[in-house]
Amino acid sequence: MLSLRSLYAKLALTLILLLFVTAIVYSAISYSLTRQGIMGELQRENADIAANLAAEIPQTVGGELDRQYTEQLFRLMKIVNPDVQLYLLDPKGNISHTASIINTELVTRSVNLEPLQQFLDGNRSFPLFADDPQSDSEPVTFSVASLAAGDKPLGYLYVTLRGAEHETYNSGRPTDLISTIGIYALIGSLLVSLLAGLFIFRRITSRLQTLSCLIDDFQQSGYRQSQNYRNAAADSGNDEISRLGHSYDAMAGRITEQFDLLQEQDQSRRSFIANISHDLRTPLTATQGYLEMLLHKYDALNDEQRQKYLNVSLKHSKRLQNLISDLFELAKLDDRAEQLNSELFSLNDIVSDVIQGYQPQANSKNIDLKYQTDESRLLVRGDLAMMDRAVSNLLGNALQYTQEGGYIKVNVAVSGTDKVSFVIEDNGPGIDPAQIENIFKRFHRADNQHNEGSNAGLGLAITQRIVGLHGGSLTVENTGNGTRFSFELPKASDERKAA
Repeated sequence: MLSLRSLYAKLALTLILLLFVTAIVYSAISYSLTRQGIMGELQRENADIAANLAAEIPQTVGGELDRQYTEQLFRLMKIVNPDVQLYLLDPKGNISHTASIINTELVTRSVNLEPLQQFLDGNRSFPLFADDPQSDSEPVTFSVASLAAGDKPLGYLYVTLRGAEHETYNSGRPTDLISTIGIYALIGSLLVSLLAGLFIFRRITSRLQTLSCLIDDFQQSGYRQSQNYRNAAADSGNDEISRLGHSYDAMAGRITEQFDLLQEQDQSRRSFIANISHDLRTPLTATQGYLEMLLHKYDALNDEQRQKYLNVSLKHSKRLQNLISDLFELAKLDDRAEQLNSELFSLNDIVSDVIQGYQPQANSKNIDLKYQTDESRLLVRGDLAMMDRAVSNLLGNALQYTQEGGYIKVNVAVSGTDKVSFVIEDNGPGIDPAQIENIFKRFHRADNQHNEGSNAGLGLAITQRIVGLHGGSLTVENTGNGTRFSFELPKASDERKAA
């Protein structure tokens, strides 16, 4: 059912109103022009009727008009042509005589001579209008001739071409055939225009209606599911409505993605709270337990036991401190609050220093830690401290997951013409393919039997953000015999040598 509040109904009503106004204006203009044309033609055809009649009016011996003959001439003229009215005017325009068979009472006894004088002066821009003595509603066309006896003006013979009886007689008839045809043509044209306009409006508004329904459905779905406008409306155009529909598709897709992202972030937040609660509570509970035991059984414990409890408490407190430090660092990296202290440094030198620091831990697990580099100095530009942290996290992660007697290979080399690559590979248990996509998420730890559980699952997340801030991308893959992490950084030139 068509609603009057719909856009199509409003456009249709507006079109009908415009066509109605157009019809009224056209009819008024057409009537006026038709009337002007007919009356002008009538006046042109009868322009000489007054002059011809004046030539037939005899004069008396005294130079006056023969009233008796004039009366007979007027009667004869009314019989021949009832549409005309004849008047004798004196030189001032006053009516001195009219046909006695005129039954209508005269409204005025005088006529304005200005249009009559224009007629006599040769102004034949018909139609010319003058006063109608029988009606004061509107002027009439006329013919006029001067009457004179020698040099003596006697007045005017004034002939109105359409009198009151004629107007009354014709008021119930169409003006003429041309006007009738024009009216029918107007009605037909307006109907065709109306139907064409309604069809065009329907074509335009149907797409808007489809778009409106899609938006309503999208809203009712909680902004989670949307239909494609192009398919729903079968619209392959490029006009404003088509572009609006395509913009809606893009917007709806973006909103859906944002909702999914918010849901994922909410799930991550819940997991984050659960994980951080567990990771903070574990060392805190252990520290508290050993300290309480020392407090309550201090005298019953020997020095060796006391030292053991203190060492365990210190270990757990350091773990708690490291976890809190990692959380603060990750928060700063996420908010981009951590600014890069950019400087030129050698990546392979940093890697070499980090490896030396972890060598004792590797030796304690009998892990073969190998390091290979192409050149002595592979320069990059960035934050030296951050990059040291990133390399340390990757090497520490490899040592944690590599079993005793295994190996770790570290390689720093030139990649292409403008990159420096870092690759670290181990022969540990590898990563479950189902977990690879989550490996860089905070608090994620690989689920395998060699995980000692001593880390909080923040190291790889911090490393990924550090590498990203330096214009690189950290990647991970299973090699079949273990795991490989790698990233590339833009290679920098030695500015001191260039100088």
